[in-house]
Amino acid sequence: MRLALAVLLVGCTPEPEPAALSFERDVAPLFWDECYVCHRGDEPDAGLELWDDPYGHTVGVTSTQADMALVEPGDHLYSYLWHKLNGTQGIAGGSGTAMPLDGLLYADEIALVAEWIDAGAAP
Repeated sequence: MRLALAVLLVGCTPEPEPAALSFERDVAPLFWDECYVCHRGDEPDAGLELWDDPYGHTVGVTSTQADMALVEPGDHLYSYLWHKLNGTQGIAGGSGTAMPLDGLLYADEIALVAEWIDAGAAP
């Protein structure tokens, strides 16, 4: 019996851990088509410049529309960027409309942003 169990265990390989979410690989592509058009240049909408160093301009940076960080690593509910994508900016004490203006992010994409933030908002 022990030999059969040992043979079974030797033949088993553990499932690889999924790669941790990152801004560059997982989140930035969501913004490329939807956000950069309005949020770049010398006078970006809401003062949020996402073309040059989008990670550095969002993570730990206080929003101009609400009294919270755009991205608060570890907590998407305290991240104003997530509220803007989710359409809950009013509940968060913010203003304006949900982003992107054309509303093209799907629920699973918004959930991905929340998951990335909750996992620590890695670059």
